[in-house]
Amino acid sequence: MRTLGILVMAGLAIAATPPFHTPGDAQPGLATVTPASGAVPPVYFPLEVGNSWIYQGGGIYTGMNLTLEITKAADFNGKRYFLLHGLPDRDYWLRLDDKGSVVCDPGQAAEKLWWFFQSPLGEMYTTFLPGACCGNGARAFVSARNSHYKGPIGEFNQALEIIYPDVFQVGIERELFLPDIGLVFRRQATGGPSYGSWELIYAFVAGVTAAAAPELGYGLALNNSIYTVDMMPPVEPHSAAPVMTARISVRNTAQPITLTFPTSQMFDFTIRNERGSVVYRWSDGKIFLPFVRTEVFGPGERNFVIQLRLAGPDKNPLPPGKYFARGWLTTTEARAFDSSVAFEIRWVH
Repeated sequence: MRTLGILVMAGLAIAATPPFHTPGDAQPGLATVTPASGAVPPVYFPLEVGNSWIYQGGGIYTGMNLTLEITKAADFNGKRYFLLHGLPDRDYWLRLDDKGSVVCDPGQAAEKLWWFFQSPLGEMYTTFLPGACCGNGARAFVSARNSHYKGPIGEFNQALEIIYPDVFQVGIERELFLPDIGLVFRRQATGGPSYGSWELIYAFVAGVTAAAAPELGYGLALNNSIYTVDMMPPVEPHSAAPVMTARISVRNTAQPITLTFPTSQMFDFTIRNERGSVVYRWSDGKIFLPFVRTEVFGPGERNFVIQLRLAGPDKNPLPPGKYFARGWLTTTEARAFDSSVAFEIRWVH
């Protein structure tokens, strides 16, 4: 999976290109995830600190959300485990074994199997996955590796499906996974005729947004949270001031929207110090044409990049301290697209 640089974000998350490609023989409109020839088995539940998944509820869970996160890593018995946070009962230490299966509980005499992704199709195995029937291990089997899935994050034709056949009143019935993304759907019996389901609407995996439901998002990103000024003599003021790269992003994968601008200016950007004084304004000294115009935006992403040296009017580096960057679209709807992010300047002597 590709890894992109992480930016300090404010506002809604901005999605990067999903790690999918569509072969020429794929069904039209369907995304296909295909491992490279000779590659290791696909990873159906990526374990890396920072990974997170957000699910929307269905059935009796309608109106509820579930967020799963990998919050830390640690070594037990010479093996690397990752802490999964967000399940209702407790947190769990998990790892991927050499077959790509997810196992749990390094503190036990033997690890407990959760998902056996490489199990032969239709062959039963025993799982200790929380929520699966029936306490001391449940039966499960992989029913397909090319299952069709259509949901909030899109339509795919290469989902891995796991079935839990022994559920009667309560327990997980069915799960779907996508390579390099993770669990995308779970249905479970919740007593009597009722059921509940969880469906993926957002996944952040390996430093990028791997999947997201249609959304309108806006954000301000900086290339750092701390900017260091080298004040060791001899000091060259013009080169000592660090360079900031800021990016204002608007992403719309939902319904197109119409933006109205009172002039030819589309955005602005300022930096304020802790006292609230503006020490930089992007639009200062620029001239914009005075005409009202509209722009229909979406689907797609629009980025505005600002690069500047963190120096004052005298060209000397800005003093150490906390600062606040703010970026916004100059639409007629004031503050409709507006975001701020804090950063710090430190001097090194």
